[in-house]
Amino acid sequence: MFVAAIKKEYRYIEIKLLILNKSYDKKQRILIRDYLPISTSNCATTVWALNATTIAGSPTGIAGFNSTLLNGPFGAVVGTNDSIYVIDYSNTYYRIQLFYPGSQLGTIIINTTRGTGLNQFQQVNAFNIDVSGNIYILDAGNYRVTKWAPGTSTGIIVAGGNGKGSSLNQLNSPYDFFVEPNTSYIWIADYNNCRIVKWMNSSTGTLVAGSGCGTQANQFNGPYGLFVDTSDSNTFYVADCYNYRIQKWLYGASNGTTVAGTGVSGSALNQLNQPLHLIMDANKSLYILDYGNNRIVLWLLGSTSGILIAGSNTYGVLPSQLFEPYSVRLDSTGALIVDDCGNNRIQRFPVLCSPNMTPSSSSSTTSVATTSQNTTMAISLTTNSLTTSANNPTTIQSASTSIVNSVTVATTVSTSALVTPSTIVSASAIGTPSTTVLASTTVSTSAIVTPSTTVSTIAVVTPSITLSTSAVASSSSTTVSTSTLVTTSQKNNSTNTITTLSSTRATSSLSTNHSFATRNLNSKLLVLLFCFIVVFINN
Repeated sequence: MFVAAIKKEYRYIEIKLLILNKSYDKKQRILIRDYLPISTSNCATTVWALNATTIAGSPTGIAGFNSTLLNGPFGAVVGTNDSIYVIDYSNTYYRIQLFYPGSQLGTIIINTTRGTGLNQFQQVNAFNIDVSGNIYILDAGNYRVTKWAPGTSTGIIVAGGNGKGSSLNQLNSPYDFFVEPNTSYIWIADYNNCRIVKWMNSSTGTLVAGSGCGTQANQFNGPYGLFVDTSDSNTFYVADCYNYRIQKWLYGASNGTTVAGTGVSGSALNQLNQPLHLIMDANKSLYILDYGNNRIVLWLLGSTSGILIAGSNTYGVLPSQLFEPYSVRLDSTGALIVDDCGNNRIQRFPVLCSPNMTPSSSSSTTSVATTSQNTTMAISLTTNSLTTSANNPTTIQSASTSIVNSVTVATTVSTSALVTPSTIVSASAIGTPSTTVLASTTVSTSAIVTPSTTVSTIAVVTPSITLSTSAVASSSSTTVSTSTLVTTSQKNNSTNTITTLSSTRATSSLSTNHSFATRNLNSKLLVLLFCFIVVFINN
């Protein structure tokens, strides 16, 4: 049984694939559902999935304070091997949990209560982790930053701790901070003091930007987010929240330059509405958390407007929506990790297309790690030409797109290959262990093979297609249906086309009574009988 549904949704195709063996059992079903990009690997900028996957908390926004639910998370940090650290609170309790990749069960790293002690938090606005695993806590309610070494139950003060105030040894409602990786110097966005200060020791800070609250180039009005580009002489960027702009400051300069936003609140792509957080990638592109618009926008270097990459201007709990997002990070794959605070969850928007993704010029094999619960397959399917038998005609409208994406399968899959000899294909194959195919065509026994040429088609290849073979036999009757689905190309970056096709589905029953060898023998017997009759008549 084979079910395939294709739906155009913005720039993505939703694919559902269901494969069953003949001994039908609902528990043996394999369901594949994911979103594949219509764009190719030649995209000019990175493209992220429209819909996110919840990696911590409730996908539907349910609040809770246990190992699987979150309550108003207000910080998420990417750790080693893309593990995620999340902080949240409930009444008088604070905790930091660690979520390992593929698991939504949190492990508590820090568990404490509200208070002024060094083993307590009062109002945490941000946290960070250095390469040694030290956790830094920006405790705005206690006007300080504390450092927690791995495994310890108390912190030490590394900035502030001298009460609320405007002196350089004090802080007033700090909202974000940055820890230099090599020096551990701490940069702090001191919100109510409308300034950026740098702490090179725990005694006092140094003023690096801000001359009071205001709208001028040397002022801030609620500095929330802060990012320091240590590769560019400590040039730093500030999310100037209520000036609705991002300011770039050269280290030592007396004025900043607006690089994003207009200074006026709005939802247009050249505007921002309460930007809270920002980060930068190696290309100097800014990822801005636009809190008031419930979205993440990408601002390329030198651009005058942003690109919407996550969320929308409408808040909600759908996988494509955000509600009061608090922070944004990138994992090792470039996926967006968004603290969707108002929805009590952490969302991951995977990369679908990147300028760094290039098609292979030769065939390669990608291994598949199978488990009893979840099997993750990175699929790259490309073909040069697809030809089927007369009983299974396939019309190809256009072709030239390769696809790269990941698919999660909910069971262990065996990897028998079903390919027509007239088709130049190296593609993933899914079959049952009782099916045996012997053919002269070279077939990769790996679950996934990336071919050398590129085609964008949707094709169904079934065992009924003529194989170049001497004999095919099976000890038991098995019905298998499998498919290869590939998206179509786009002629330019602004035009996406979905090529439709008609394909007659064929199902083959392989058994000893209906093998190809038996059919060939019957044909030869008929020919011999015909010759005998002709000779008899002539005589």
